[in-house]
Amino acid sequence: MNLLDALVLKELKGVGNETISALLVFAAANQLKTLEDLAGYRKHKLPLKRTPSSLVEFLKAGQFDSARQPLSEKLDGWQQQGIQVLLRGDANYPNRLLDVASPPPFLFCKGNIDLLQNEKSIAVVGTRQNTSVGEKLTVKTVAEFARTEFTIVSGLALGIDAIAHRAALDFNAPTIAVLVDLISISPAGNRKLADEILNSDGLWVSENPPGTRLMPALFAKRDRIQAGLSVAVFAIETSIDGGTMHAVDASYAMGRPVFVPDVTAAGYSDLSIPAIAGTQNLVKSGRAHYYTRESYKEIYTQLEAQATSFTGTVDNPASYV
Repeated sequence: MNLLDALVLKELKGVGNETISALLVFAAANQLKTLEDLAGYRKHKLPLKRTPSSLVEFLKAGQFDSARQPLSEKLDGWQQQGIQVLLRGDANYPNRLLDVASPPPFLFCKGNIDLLQNEKSIAVVGTRQNTSVGEKLTVKTVAEFARTEFTIVSGLALGIDAIAHRAALDFNAPTIAVLVDLISISPAGNRKLADEILNSDGLWVSENPPGTRLMPALFAKRDRIQAGLSVAVFAIETSIDGGTMHAVDASYAMGRPVFVPDVTAAGYSDLSIPAIAGTQNLVKSGRAHYYTRESYKEIYTQLEAQATSFTGTVDNPASYV
């Protein structure tokens, strides 16, 4: 199915991303290229556990051209702002993202979309209330991976995220900022940093259409995208229930490694502070591995091999039936 028709479906009440993804996979498997083609299938043939009434009515009415017009205008407006939209199944859509829970059917991008094809990408994330030690660890981690041409993925949040992006720029490493919205950059105080990322051939990416209202739940949801674009997550500092855990959980669920600094080797003067309670708990629970300056070479080797052999999930229509 083409991008415009998929965006039309997204406008229908009750038609969410999972429904659209299922229809995209189904359309590809059955060579359905347009809404007209999709309408030729009766309701019981659609690969949906529950078919929204709005979709049934829309396909039955057949007023497709009138529905396409406003979406075509939106697409033109986004393009004028330098925003590209990648549809699941497109050549530029990264297959490794299909491993996340509810892969996004659309990726709204601004900047260098070629970065999405670099399998050598790591997510460097952490708390907004970082310590000075955490800042140094972030910079050192990014510097080490910049030398081996890894892309640095993060979420542009205050604290560790912003430090990771800044370090990537300083060490000439490509960097991807995963955002909730490409228009309303959040936090607003990081707008200058966001612009520097674009000016340095970096990338902004979001699963939400430009102009989406910012809500707390969307920030938690986007964290899985950071993990999905990366071969590993480096959680520098986090409390036990910090937002960083969303990216950690997503990476662990996909069977991708999570690394946290060895707090003893890092020289924290107080090992009981909240900023490292989460990282220590991750190791104790077997969900993360400690790393130190001595383990970088071993980790490079592991992640480069993982990136080279990575094939990602392949869309399977049967999985949606």
